[in-house]
Amino acid sequence: MSYTGADSMLSDTTIKTRRLDASFGAEILGVNFGEPLDPATERAIRDAWIEHGILLFRGEVQDDEAQMRLSTIFGDMEPAATADLNDPINAFMMTLGYDPADPLGKPNPFYTVDGIDRAGWLGWHWDQSFMPTIVRGAVLRMTLPARTMGETGFIDAIQAYDRLSDGMKAKIADLEVVYEFNPDFCSGQFGFPDNIRRIDMGGKNTPGSHYDFPPVVHPLVITQRETGRKVLKLSPMHARYVLGLDEAEGTALLTELAAHLTDPAFAYFHKWQRNDMVVWDNWRVIHSANGVPLDCPRSARRTTIAGDYKVGRYLDAALDRDRQVKRLVD
Repeated sequence: MSYTGADSMLSDTTIKTRRLDASFGAEILGVNFGEPLDPATERAIRDAWIEHGILLFRGEVQDDEAQMRLSTIFGDMEPAATADLNDPINAFMMTLGYDPADPLGKPNPFYTVDGIDRAGWLGWHWDQSFMPTIVRGAVLRMTLPARTMGETGFIDAIQAYDRLSDGMKAKIADLEVVYEFNPDFCSGQFGFPDNIRRIDMGGKNTPGSHYDFPPVVHPLVITQRETGRKVLKLSPMHARYVLGLDEAEGTALLTELAAHLTDPAFAYFHKWQRNDMVVWDNWRVIHSANGVPLDCPRSARRTTIAGDYKVGRYLDAALDRDRQVKRLVD
């Protein structure tokens, strides 16, 4: 998508922003991360993030230091459990990429979606929905854009909630969803394409490592603390069923809500340029990855912002929600 144009320029006393060609999200203009920012600028960036859900930083020379400086505006960082992706010097910095010369490496597995074989495809989700403690957000910086495809999709779940009927808002107000880690995207995810197929890579195309992720519970509706706005808090990738509803009713409800939430008419698909940095609010925004053709290299750097919105729990009440477990980037 493109920008809406110069007439969408916004400003406050510290920063200038430009709306993305979407009903949410903004580009922050002219911020230099080559040196520490003053508190007023950092505060303005945080306020813009709360207002818009995702922020784009483009047109500057960005590097790891700049990405770290941006990330710390929003909170502490945490490393991922996938140590093979973490930088050997800086555990908070991950490399996410695909190299056609190593087709059995990361990402793995591969899928055919809409008739196109893809590496790095991910359906709509918010990160770590299969855990009771949910990271605050992430910063992704594109170091090698794909020559074709490779877009990252974003959808604002505040706006998705606002689009619900009053009857549906009342119906789901107190409902909770059970999530369980499921790395196989062909096995019953809500809101995923019907034509998705795993690609056979000679028996070496595995769904990934197995981790100790017992089922967790999250509410279907949460409130954004800073504004009081309601969020349709559904992550289609790992949702399994609605707590307290019979299977048929719960499946029908999740199918309807996932279709509503993931309507592409309300999505922003970011077309990456080299060194673009995008930061998203993981408590509000779901995202997806379009993937790349199997002959197309792509590389990005990611930092993850720690946090806990305090409303998730394990389905098994005997489990401590704050217990130490490995974390994945999904």
